[in-house]
Amino acid sequence: MLPWLLAAVLGAGGPSAEVIEVPTLTATVAQLQEQEPTMQRTEANRLYDAGVPEHGKMTVQTEHLQAVFEASSAWTLDEIWYDGFQVAGPTGHYGTVLIPQGGEWIGTGHTEGGREVVHELKMTVDSESRPLEVGASLEGERFELVKRSTIHTLDATHTITVLGDEIVERAQLRATEPQSLKLLYLFMHCIEPATTRWVAELPSGEITEGTFESDGDMELSRNARWVAEWFPEQRLSVLLYLRRLPTAETSAILLWDHERYHKFYVQHNRGLELATGDELDFTLVLTVVPNETGDWSATRARAEELKAKYPPVDQPDGTEE
Repeated sequence: MLPWLLAAVLGAGGPSAEVIEVPTLTATVAQLQEQEPTMQRTEANRLYDAGVPEHGKMTVQTEHLQAVFEASSAWTLDEIWYDGFQVAGPTGHYGTVLIPQGGEWIGTGHTEGGREVVHELKMTVDSESRPLEVGASLEGERFELVKRSTIHTLDATHTITVLGDEIVERAQLRATEPQSLKLLYLFMHCIEPATTRWVAELPSGEITEGTFESDGDMELSRNARWVAEWFPEQRLSVLLYLRRLPTAETSAILLWDHERYHKFYVQHNRGLELATGDELDFTLVLTVVPNETGDWSATRARAEELKAKYPPVDQPDGTEE
């Protein structure tokens, strides 16, 4: 040991003197982190484009709704609350997902066959532009998050608007090259499993309904203009309304009657050929209906209000926003 270092450690009094502890580099870093909590190790983006956070969440709050967005699931929804009650939880993935022929799931939080790559996020709060902040909890009357991404070989633009007691979701997809899809879900929502019954309006206007048993079956499994699930204890229903219905022979609304969730899917197809430039454009509106007794009268009335506010675009006089 160098003489000057030995002296520093033992002191002038020789071996019997008190040993002076020299802090290690690890200890020094730990002490600095305690003194400066904001000193956190950051990683450069490894997947999303520069400026798009890859980890963390953001919460927005309107008068009635609270919506949580998750970065690791390609900035899709992760939770939905209504007046403090959770109607949809972080028990699965939301958003758009597909399976290419010969491949596996790609999109939102599904990574079995690849990743959805987020290129850009734009956010407005009460019509004013605002940088997206990981960890933020924001309050306002209207929030709009516009995401531009790539899912497999689809250019995707998703716009999610949270206002009052509604969440409006628009998915715009464009094929950048010819492709064959085995399966495409346009929208997914993980409704909490406390719902006991469901109701739907079919394209013909007929009303059909059923019950949940949490037995793993797929309920409904046919096209519908709107679907609702009922929380009997809270006397609430979650209503999901489509402005345009998929027209593929294998399109359907699915309700997965699972013990973890009663999950809502909009299945665009099972088997689809897309040419370069082909586009898909669909809008869904989610709202929560209070004072639903189980006879569906409140839900059906609210569905008619949504039809008037957001006219179907697959019928005469319907136009996109």
